[in-house]
Amino acid sequence: MITSDIYIIKTTSYRESSNLYEAIVKDIGKVTFIHKGIKTNKKRNSLELFTPYRVNWSGKGNIKFLRESEVIKKIDFSPIQNILGMYFNELMYYLTKNDYQIEKLYDHYSASLLNLLKSKNFLISLNDYEIGLLILTGHYIVFDIDSDDKTIDINEKYKYIPDLGPKLSPNIRDTYMGKTMMALSGLHSYDTESVKESRVLMKRLIDYYIQPKKIKTREILRYITL
Repeated sequence: MITSDIYIIKTTSYRESSNLYEAIVKDIGKVTFIHKGIKTNKKRNSLELFTPYRVNWSGKGNIKFLRESEVIKKIDFSPIQNILGMYFNELMYYLTKNDYQIEKLYDHYSASLLNLLKSKNFLISLNDYEIGLLILTGHYIVFDIDSDDKTIDINEKYKYIPDLGPKLSPNIRDTYMGKTMMALSGLHSYDTESVKESRVLMKRLIDYYIQPKKIKTREILRYITL
């Protein structure tokens, strides 16, 4: 029997009485659990999203068996934070694979939820989560150095090429301000313009790395002012 701290990112019904959970497990990565009989046991509740649990589990195959669980700490999200958390989960699900051995995945997810809980700017919180997750899952993400190994100039404009990075391109469409690149790198403060532009860039990067999949929660976020 193994004891671990986990977050549930997706729940699926399994037969009539059980649940399948996609979970992020501390010091391990992404794991699929089956929770047998949970829906017919009146003394036990299904595990909830955005709640850290300490669980006992076992198994050596692709699907592990979840035995006992206890809540570590309850997180109370507002309706908007709840929708953003669903986006976090959906992106995590698409960017990771089962038994993904990424030890820092749990820590990044947990810190991102806490950041979302106290955030004064949800759009910047989205940037931070997406960038950290892309890096953890092995993608080349750089914003402070251009493709010629030169430091980004906040007064110039750049095209962003996935897997290569920023390329100085002052006369090409779909370019981004140098100050936006440096804000995304954490080396420059955001302003209203760079926040807006950063979300355009990050959406395109996410689409590139999860294609052909589509993120459903984006349809909800379209109607919310963040």
